[in-house]
Amino acid sequence: MTERRWAFAALATASALWGASFLLGKLALAGVGPTWLITLRFAIASAVMLPFVRWRRLSVTRRDLRLIATGAVLAGPVAFVLQFEGLSRTTASSAALLVAISAPLLAVGAAMVDGERAGKTAWTAIALSTVGVSLLVGAPGPGRTLLGDAMCAASIVGAVVWSLLSRRLTRRVGALPSTALQFAAALVVLVPMAAVREGPLPAMSGGVWASVLALGLGCTAVTFGLWNWGLARVEAARAGVLSNIEPIVGTALGVLILHDRPGPLSLVGGALLVAAAGLATRPDSPPVQPSVAL
Repeated sequence: MTERRWAFAALATASALWGASFLLGKLALAGVGPTWLITLRFAIASAVMLPFVRWRRLSVTRRDLRLIATGAVLAGPVAFVLQFEGLSRTTASSAALLVAISAPLLAVGAAMVDGERAGKTAWTAIALSTVGVSLLVGAPGPGRTLLGDAMCAASIVGAVVWSLLSRRLTRRVGALPSTALQFAAALVVLVPMAAVREGPLPAMSGGVWASVLALGLGCTAVTFGLWNWGLARVEAARAGVLSNIEPIVGTALGVLILHDRPGPLSLVGGALLVAAAGLATRPDSPPVQPSVAL
């Protein structure tokens, strides 16, 4: 297998693992609150990633430190905690499908922040995603709430902003140091936040700990490593298409294992979101950074 094919395999594996995070999150939330769950997830990922940072070659400026601090807040409380707060109030399949709005949002964000031009394809994707979100969120179903879906959607907006800011940091210090340092810095906010909001860390069963470890290792440390390695060897537009595996896997696991039952309008809305994500990452669109999977 050529290196390019290995890169595609790495990207596809990362996306599939990210899709599994919604199922694992649901299982973990049965024994621990959302804030402690994200705190443990970041702590595990940081412990695994930080030893691989080449500290002697790392040069961090004051601007980089500001980006790390901002990214830590956006990644922890805004993107991840908000998403898992929403996940505790909605179904895994609904939360997974909403991730598909990230690609169109990144097209708009990149145009506003970095001056990247969005073509007709990108704007078509944005229109499709708007309709898709309206159908998905506006169609009630068993186990779903409007608040839960809204929180998950808002978390994706936070993740998009985080991605755009992190891209600048990554270009300077590299993908691994950028991600590891932001995860570690987020713990400064997350630990006291979890203690205030949810009290002491509760005693957890073996099954809950297994889900937490899988989230920290498989759905955070390993996935970011695979994704960043593959992205360095494949065009961003093609990598973005493979990120569509995430909502598909997340929805399938929610239906098969958690017995989620999305209604007809929700399925149509989800299909539009996946189609919009595919359009937003087509080669004839401006380069779009891949979504940040939670």
